Amino acid sequence: MRRFVVALLATSALSVAAQAADMPAKAPVLKAAPIATYNWTGIYAGLNAGGGWGKGHFCTDAFAGGGSCANGDVADHNLSGWLGGGQLGYRYQWTSWVFGVEGMWDAARIKGDNPSPLTAAPNRVRGTKIKSLYSATGSVGYAWDRWLVYAKGGWAGARADLNADNLNAGGFTLQTSTNYNGYTVGGGVEAFIWQNLSLAIEYDYYSLRRGDILNLANSGGVVNPCSFCDVNARVHAVTARLNYKFGWP
Repeated sequence: MRRFVVALLATSALSVAAQAADMPAKAPVLKAAPIATYNWTGIYAGLNAGGGWGKGHFCTDAFAGGGSCANGDVADHNLSGWLGGGQLGYRYQWTSWVFGVEGMWDAARIKGDNPSPLTAAPNRVRGTKIKSLYSATGSVGYAWDRWLVYAKGGWAGARADLNADNLNAGGFTLQTSTNYNGYTVGGGVEAFIWQNLSLAIEYDYYSLRRGDILNLANSGGVVNPCSFCDVNARVHAVTARLNYKFGWP
């Protein structure tokens, strides 16, 4: 009897082991590593540098007191050069949309000149040199994790030197510094390259104008009935920008 019970138990144990061997083994559950999500909300500050080009325009020989530039000595010249400076701004991300405000100031050396087009006024050169560009803008963009595409626009200004040089014997030079006002529009692509450090490429267009007439004294200190008027400039700029966003992510 004892031998029969032992044999029955052994047979049952072998049967259970065989069934367990036939069951498929469960694969171990692996947890995916967490995906880093970049958040563009926050204050940022950075540096920028690049190049600019465009057109400068003014005319001279308008009489003091409101004369017209229609018959004046017109200066239309190509501008080119460099610019570099910094920016400070704030962005807020809502879902994938990113809204922002920014202030920017750049030192610049964007300049050009041209000879006088008047056959009655040979050996005269007119020139513009933009020494700084600055703006206050708003922006809207769309983010894909660490990538951001954005458009921007707002108020812009500049500081520029204007000159009208008479190169004839006994000639004189008219010079002035003036402030431009106008607007800027542009856009760019930006990406986080390391934690809270981002790199962007940006294009901006500036439409700038000084509408009043600038009455000047010549280089000899004698008041001359010659002025700069209809002063404006159109500038295109492409810059590389490096921004640091405070806070992480």
